[in-house]
Amino acid sequence: MGDTISEPAELTPEGPGSEALVGRGHNLWAGLVAFIFVALLAALYSGILRDLAWQWWDDSNYTHGFLVPIFSGVLVWQRRKQLTALPAEGSWIGLLVLLLGIGILLLGDIGSENFLMRSSLIVILVGLVLFLLGPRVLRVVAFPLLFLIFMVPLPSTIFYAVALPLQTLAARNAAWTLDALGVPVLLDGNVIHLSKQSLGVAEACSGIRSLISLLSVSVGWAVLTLSGFWAVAIFVAAVVPITIVANAGRVVVTGLIGQWFGVEYAQGFFHTFSSWLVFVFAFLCLLGVHSTIRLVQARRGKRTP
Repeated sequence: MGDTISEPAELTPEGPGSEALVGRGHNLWAGLVAFIFVALLAALYSGILRDLAWQWWDDSNYTHGFLVPIFSGVLVWQRRKQLTALPAEGSWIGLLVLLLGIGILLLGDIGSENFLMRSSLIVILVGLVLFLLGPRVLRVVAFPLLFLIFMVPLPSTIFYAVALPLQTLAARNAAWTLDALGVPVLLDGNVIHLSKQSLGVAEACSGIRSLISLLSVSVGWAVLTLSGFWAVAIFVAAVVPITIVANAGRVVVTGLIGQWFGVEYAQGFFHTFSSWLVFVFAFLCLLGVHSTIRLVQARRGKRTP
């Protein structure tokens, strides 16, 4: 009888711990890649984020910027169970998004455009999630990531393009209201001349600060509590007329106080405090719009068989 030579058996890991070992190795590799990306982001954006935080602190139009990343983080934390249930299925398309974000960063650096450099971080974060975790995870965290755009101050050209028309609207509406109330008024550009004082509607009085803050609040509020595109769109769009009316009301009240009680009462503390009153009034109006939309949706739901 001839001897038979058997082929060497293929060595495969067996045993209950083999799958756990492979999974642990995959997690270590993914963690190492994530750590490298985070380290690179820290190196790229440390100076940019430092300047951004300083502008939040120094510019009263963007003090809400501190709250935006916190809110986004809370949204991600609320969805943690949904996220942990999803498998990490990284996509190479994420690398293209990463390259796009880096390109925006370089373009902003070349042109000294802070808005591009700062907003490029959001694009890079989207690319990282897509590359490391995949499109299913990205869908869950898409809104928290995109909401970060509200922490980025507008470019100066856009800021003043919005602020100047708001100044004009506030001055015209206030002058019309004062005239309707029987107060003699002369409007000269953005300056309202009364018998005892002249009110200049400056950039700080344009309502741009309230508009920017309320837009970020309304978007987060609407997405969390309203259903349907039109409900969200109507609620967010309501911010614009509410802000215009509220700010014109501030100018009117300032003028009336100056006429009735004296110019000294219309300036100083009241002028500073009235900006908070405008925000509170506008927020209460938004609350009314929100309640109305919810009521309409509830009634339509009852009518649907």
